[in-house]
Amino acid sequence: MKNTLIFTVIIGLLAAFFSLLPTPAPSAAIANKEQVTVITGAEVFDGHEWRGKVDVAFKSGMIIDVGEQLTEKYNDAQKIDATGQYLIPGLIDAHTHAWDNALKDAVKYGVTTELDMFTNTAFASTQRAMRNNASDDVQQADLFSAGTLITAPEGHGTEYGFHIDTIENAGQAQDFVKARIDEGADYIKIVYSAHGRHMPSIDKATLKALIDAAHRENKLAVVHISDYQSARDVIDAGADGLVHGFMDNRNVDELAGDMAKNQQFVIPTLSILASMVGVNKTNELVDSFKNVTHLNAEQWRSQLASLRRAKARPQLFANAQRHIGTMHRAGVMILAGSDAPNPGTVHGISLHSELALLVESGLSTDDALKAATSNVAKAFKLTDRGIIAVNKRADFLLLNGDPRQLITNTRKIVKVYKNGFPIDYQTNDSANKKLSSMMFSTFDNDLTSALKTQWYPTTDEQFGGNSTVKIEAANEGENGYLHIKGDVRRKFNFPWAGAFISFSKNNKSPVDLRNLSGVKLSSKGTVGQYKLMLMSTKQAMRPVEIPFNVSDSWQDQTVSFKTIKPDLLSSVTGMVIVASTPINAFELMIDNVEFVE
Repeated sequence: MKNTLIFTVIIGLLAAFFSLLPTPAPSAAIANKEQVTVITGAEVFDGHEWRGKVDVAFKSGMIIDVGEQLTEKYNDAQKIDATGQYLIPGLIDAHTHAWDNALKDAVKYGVTTELDMFTNTAFASTQRAMRNNASDDVQQADLFSAGTLITAPEGHGTEYGFHIDTIENAGQAQDFVKARIDEGADYIKIVYSAHGRHMPSIDKATLKALIDAAHRENKLAVVHISDYQSARDVIDAGADGLVHGFMDNRNVDELAGDMAKNQQFVIPTLSILASMVGVNKTNELVDSFKNVTHLNAEQWRSQLASLRRAKARPQLFANAQRHIGTMHRAGVMILAGSDAPNPGTVHGISLHSELALLVESGLSTDDALKAATSNVAKAFKLTDRGIIAVNKRADFLLLNGDPRQLITNTRKIVKVYKNGFPIDYQTNDSANKKLSSMMFSTFDNDLTSALKTQWYPTTDEQFGGNSTVKIEAANEGENGYLHIKGDVRRKFNFPWAGAFISFSKNNKSPVDLRNLSGVKLSSKGTVGQYKLMLMSTKQAMRPVEIPFNVSDSWQDQTVSFKTIKPDLLSSVTGMVIVASTPINAFELMIDNVEFVE
């Protein structure tokens, strides 16, 4: 397995930077959070076993009762008749990399919690605050995160162009783990390779020291591996779990036996392994959602398929599935994780593919459901979710098909509940507010736009860069303008400095720009080429960039949208005007930013 293909984080982390503004205000529906609601008539899988037709009562984000005839016990309750449907706990994806709209995408497909294995620590910290409010109408999955992973100098995780701290020897382990915990890490994620064939790795002594340090701090230690020998070393070192499977043609009976004896778990991430070797599940996955009218799975088809290798190597993937079957039969706890949004995976939808791949590997349908619910909760000590029981989160799915009969019936989603609130599926293209031609910002008084949102400074400093910038509303006579003064430096591989503005106060609600031909603006400043960037939810991996030139005297120009696909323009959350390389110290004046048809 080539490490460089495991995940593509950098551009997503850039996108994450722009998503760190205040979180959405609760919807009007929160006014009903004290209302008891009872779901009746559904066959219930509680995370461990099927309970038959029992009622589930909840309020304020928590399940308050599970049993029969609860509508008689709670006379004033709101009742939801789910006769003929199947209720299962909200799914937990045990391996993702989250930023931007990932958590909103995930919850639409029933993933109500994600365990992140490497993201921006600032993004993770904002999500921790949200997950603590059980009764809020958040309309997104909760996030638990390792924050920054732990790796060797120039090891896997350092190739994405931004600085992360690395560890050189075992003597640094305790301080290194403490630093991750101080950043807010919920668990410790380590990268280890026994061979270091593609990138340098920490050695076995450092691996053992890191695991021991994590345990002294009462944190789980999970380890990225990509081959049998690495897995063997990690298991011997006492890690709590492996966060990838492997595809070596080996007998793993002894390894599986040791893992079961030591109560060590594995998150196989079969979805990303399948993608890497060209085992294509895209059409089957997307087509199976075609009758779920409120879910537009078709929009993900290209992202699920676009980066697969041309030459398939199914035997390698068969090895990986055989190993998971062996581990399962030996009693190793299996956890479902997709590794989204790596090539060939998407948040939310790919966990349904993972469940099917686990069943193909030898798990029963019930065991696959456990892998995405109670097993994850138990392994990661998530005490309030993954199970339908009193004092657990009111996170669950209603399905139109029986997963016991066919695991792909988890894709027949009728409704998803997060914190007891139904997920609103109306945030599709047609629901996005269309912007018409308008004078967007004149800067005559301040940095406020016509949408009542503000321009903010933005640089690569968030990711370890050292570029600087200051912005202000300045005046030239009676005319105001946006004054941007900064210095683009090269510490970060993709440096930038400039100004950012969201198109909504919560920075999450996209707008539709398809009616517009571009942005007209006046500019002058340090001569050079600058970038206008649009943040589209349809391209989570990177912003859309449009270059424009600036001279040392005021000039009007229109930055055209004609090279941008209409699909990307249909769902834009914000705009950025930045200087990038090769500009160093710069000064940029912008005035009369206008959307034009």
